Amino acid sequence: MSSLQAIEQIIAQHTQLHFDNRAALEAALTQSIVEQLSQAIIDDGKASIAVSGGSTPKALFAALSQTDIDWSKVDVTLVDERWVETDSDQSNERMLRECFLINHAAAANFIGMKSAHDDVADGVIDYNKQLATQIKQPFDVVILGMGGDGHTASWFPDAPEIDCALDATGNSSTLSTLPPSQPMPRITLSYPCVAAAKQLYLHITGDDKLQVLENGLSTNDALPIHRTLSQSKQAVNIYWAS
Repeated sequence: MSSLQAIEQIIAQHTQLHFDNRAALEAALTQSIVEQLSQAIIDDGKASIAVSGGSTPKALFAALSQTDIDWSKVDVTLVDERWVETDSDQSNERMLRECFLINHAAAANFIGMKSAHDDVADGVIDYNKQLATQIKQPFDVVILGMGGDGHTASWFPDAPEIDCALDATGNSSTLSTLPPSQPMPRITLSYPCVAAAKQLYLHITGDDKLQVLENGLSTNDALPIHRTLSQSKQAVNIYWAS
């Protein structure tokens, strides 16, 4: 699966929303997420959302933090995390605490992925227990991002664990990955856990990332983002702005 035609067919199965600028994207995506979370609170008494790190969603998180929903009934967690201390500038949790878990959203029930364990394998066991007992499943909302190499979550093209992470029949909700291209181990949700979400978004910005999404890279290998989209049985909402 590397031909442009195959990629076009995969993308066509999903909902693509292109915006003139990032502010318009963030406003539309904020509204959609708030509607999903609010409806889940009405239907189930609580809601859950898993979000990605990186710089792309910071403005989105700031906008979400100011929305006046009942955040005390919302479970918030991460799609993936670097296995670093939570005060590290590489920590997704730190970024979330600074950009998202503020204002109204400070009342949310946040469950981080990084634990006190030195070994990420022990952290996976610990987080799986929390996922089963403290976080509403399946997720009402999952927001994925995408890197310039076509990775999403911590499903990197060169990760030895990539096939396990993307195994649609796998039983594990969480796993660790150690891609040679990355400087540290990671903990990540698995594809089945992400794909079970009631609403799945892909949030990307920049012409370079759009080209990766729509054209792939100059390689014959299927990128993780395309493998993810090709397996999804529901339409993923792809939000993009330059």
